[in-house]
Amino acid sequence: MRRMGDPDHHWHEMSALALGAAIADGAVDPVALTEHFLVRIEAAEADDVYIRATPDRARAEAAAAAARARAGLRRSPLDGVPVSWKDLYDSAGTATTGGSALLRTRVPAADALALARATRAGLVCLGKTTLTELAYSGLGINPGMGTPVNPFGGAVARVPGGSSSGAAASVARGLAAAAIGSDTGGSVRIPAAWHGLVGLKTSVGAIPLDGVLPLWPGVDTAGPLSRDVADAAALFAVLAARPAADLAGASLAGRRLLVPENFFWSDLDEGVAATAHAALAALEGAGAVLERRRLAALDGLGELGLDVARMMSTDAYAVWGELLESDPDAVYAPVLERFRMGCGQDAVAMVRIRRRLAELARAFAAELAGFDAALAPTTPTVAPPLAPLVEGGQAYVEANMKALRNTRVANLFDLCALTLPCGAHDGLPTGLMAMAAPGRENALLRLGAALEPALPPPPA
Repeated sequence: MRRMGDPDHHWHEMSALALGAAIADGAVDPVALTEHFLVRIEAAEADDVYIRATPDRARAEAAAAAARARAGLRRSPLDGVPVSWKDLYDSAGTATTGGSALLRTRVPAADALALARATRAGLVCLGKTTLTELAYSGLGINPGMGTPVNPFGGAVARVPGGSSSGAAASVARGLAAAAIGSDTGGSVRIPAAWHGLVGLKTSVGAIPLDGVLPLWPGVDTAGPLSRDVADAAALFAVLAARPAADLAGASLAGRRLLVPENFFWSDLDEGVAATAHAALAALEGAGAVLERRRLAALDGLGELGLDVARMMSTDAYAVWGELLESDPDAVYAPVLERFRMGCGQDAVAMVRIRRRLAELARAFAAELAGFDAALAPTTPTVAPPLAPLVEGGQAYVEANMKALRNTRVANLFDLCALTLPCGAHDGLPTGLMAMAAPGRENALLRLGAALEPALPPPPA
């Protein structure tokens, strides 16, 4: 018999739902499964992925899941499956830091509501993953608390994407069956795309944020990162406390998909453009009907330029400015600079920008009506090299803004969005993003289940 955590098992390569089904069939013991992941986390010396593992909690939850499985009382299809949590989600008795040294001693007394829901559904909490400090960057660099180097970079160390950097790395490296992240400008979708994963950006309010450290209140969202669409749908159902999307028989035949010709497609890496165009051709070959047109709402968003970033920084600085200024030397300089963009902004100008964004969102929604989703490359680039960006400066600013350019549209217009792997360029994963109206997560996930088999898989 193999010992618990034996590396000969390939459980870390299985989807979360496949593991859940194996638990239900009696083929996998949740205790052995959890130990398998804990052993891998320890062996990998994964301080760059996990700010802290929670082995005591994980083992207790796994033992309870095993008892339920033996009694035929499993609580959900994911009962007994181990997942990771971005270190924004409060976990009772365990520090929740937001990736910042300024919050190292912050120990909440209760779980975030989303974590509590997952626990009631039987999921096992493996620990808290690294992230960009206070979730404020799309690159995932955090010299103080850990930067998980992208596993697809080969000889060149590349950024993981952020801010849910450790969440993506935990799944891609086989250190969790799935992960829970957050998304305010692309923080689920960027790292998911750059790790060859599925990432779901939910509508505002679809998953409760009680007990989750904020960045931009009213825009922040929670969402899963997973190996496939079915896992994302199952996790969303648990976190949102709603029935899971029906993915059976999903087809692209006759699906109407809008492809905006402007904004998303400008200044793409050659490899990203090639994989995205090939993906669109594959979807048409599978029966989807694609309509390409220029959208005035996106031209309007482009005209706002950095004003949108300044507005976001104003809200973010209002939340965190006092803490940051209490010890600015303890904060990663590029992140601090981004927060400080919010200082001294003209209040009237900020209100005008919000109103203009609302107008553009309504115009985009009108263009999207009648389509199943809008499609675009998830990011304009593959994961860039890490070394030139660590020290900050203009290279960091430009790489960060480019990483966020496409994904932030869904946040600013309050859409739900799903990124799926669509192949690779020089071994680096790329993603295709589908966006739908708010509240349409289950419909989007069903569409994703139809898109998935038509798209090239991520690199192994």
